[in-house]
Amino acid sequence: MNELKITDQARDLLQQIIEDEDGGSLRLFFAGFGCGEPDIGMTIGEPQGDDTLHYINSIPVAIDQRIAHMTESLIIEGKQTMEGPKFQMLGLPEKEC
Repeated sequence: MNELKITDQARDLLQQIIEDEDGGSLRLFFAGFGCGEPDIGMTIGEPQGDDTLHYINSIPVAIDQRIAHMTESLIIEGKQTMEGPKFQMLGLPEKEC
């Protein structure tokens, strides 16, 4: 079974953001439907009622159970840009629309 991965570069950026926010976790949540498929949102915050908490590459990650099945082969990448840190989720299912 595949599992969610966070690259080392994304981990370093996330650790800094979580520290700046005085704690919390990376939270992956159900963000509505797009093209008939659930969309995944990503934020820094406290775990919510339906979330399960995992530690991935030393980062606390709260995953909303409604989208947990979609996170199994995700890779979260991050890079520093002139506008600040940018993150990308790779491995989401292709949407047909």
